[in-house]
Amino acid sequence: MEDRVQQFHVDAQRPRDTKTPKEIERLRKFLFKNQEYRFTEREQSHLFSAVQAHYAAHADLPDESAREPAQMLIDDALKMPFTVFTTSHKKTFLKWHAKLSCEQGDGKAAAANSGPAELQLEYQVFDLNGNVLSCMTDEGDEFTVDMASSDADLAGQLRSKFEEGAAITVTLDPGCKILKAVRTENS
Repeated sequence: MEDRVQQFHVDAQRPRDTKTPKEIERLRKFLFKNQEYRFTEREQSHLFSAVQAHYAAHADLPDESAREPAQMLIDDALKMPFTVFTTSHKKTFLKWHAKLSCEQGDGKAAAANSGPAELQLEYQVFDLNGNVLSCMTDEGDEFTVDMASSDADLAGQLRSKFEEGAAITVTLDPGCKILKAVRTENS
């Protein structure tokens, strides 16, 4: 098993080329087939590094379809049990997932696509620093959202509610634009 994991690690370090999507698909299948296996810390580290290398190679690509293999790999990695990836790995994956999701489309495209409720997600706000919200999922995973692309009035209302000490829940669209902020309780 260690040799196979090492090979995924080595393959991921190569520059991105036409074979990269197939390598990502092989890694995804490997993770799925071996999700019950108890990987050693070294193997977990190599698998994490492989996912990290694929993310780094795809994160800044302008074309959404070119980023899709890395997005799917991170989605799968988040679904793996803790015998495959640790909590700290999953927190990092969640940040990458949010970054890849936020990069899909500009603010206008995100606003046009913000209708369907199944694409809107609610998160608890636990910190506000400048224009950056720190949010938490129901599972306890954390990520940040830049309010720059959101409605200025809504951002101002959110800021004042937060400064009053209110617990705030925000609704985000897939482009990480804030659609709604709700005061849930006083702290």
